[in-house]
Amino acid sequence: MKTCPHCHIRVGGGAYCPLCQSPLTGPEAEAPYFPVCDAPRKRLPLYYKLPAFLLLAAVIVCGAVDFLLQEDAHRHWSLVVAACVAAVLLLLRALLLGSRNAPKLLFQILVGAAALCWFCDWFLDWGGLATGTLIPILCTVTLLLNFIFAFVNRRFTENGLIYLLLNIGVGVVPYIGLTLRHTRTPTLWVICLIVSMITFLGLVMFKGRALWAEFAKRLHL
Repeated sequence: MKTCPHCHIRVGGGAYCPLCQSPLTGPEAEAPYFPVCDAPRKRLPLYYKLPAFLLLAAVIVCGAVDFLLQEDAHRHWSLVVAACVAAVLLLLRALLLGSRNAPKLLFQILVGAAALCWFCDWFLDWGGLATGTLIPILCTVTLLLNFIFAFVNRRFTENGLIYLLLNIGVGVVPYIGLTLRHTRTPTLWVICLIVSMITFLGLVMFKGRALWAEFAKRLHL
């Protein structure tokens, strides 16, 4: 084993100290303790690349028509088209290359859809339709799907903490933020909060042992 001249620790299977990154002194490095993963990286299939190419080409055409061929002052509609295409491509990429973790994938879809709705609301001046109607509906649907997946997913014990954090983050945190900004919270956000509390209660009552096992493992209890 080699020795670090600064940290004075013995290290095997490497040429540099894991603490200070200094070159190690001593005999030749041994074989690494952990095997190197040579698994090939996931590649996007052709049935994704072809629609992506066509959609991005359409965005370029829309941008050229919007910015170069129209001379009157107006809101650039091509930016909305570009945002929608980007959201669709990111969603397809997450479905094809993302993990099989249902709550994580749901959260990614929720964040992308909410960001797209907010951008369209701000850019097209929908009068707060996204924050008052569309986003709370998306959050409520996500909570219900999350609750269903908790009973369908066989790997619930491994993802129990993620289920709870998603439940609290989607239902409670937005309500607190809106309460601090407005005098009266929209009704749909109140419904979302109620659904969040009910699904949280259901997870605790029906999946309590699995949740406690997850907390015990994470916190080393």
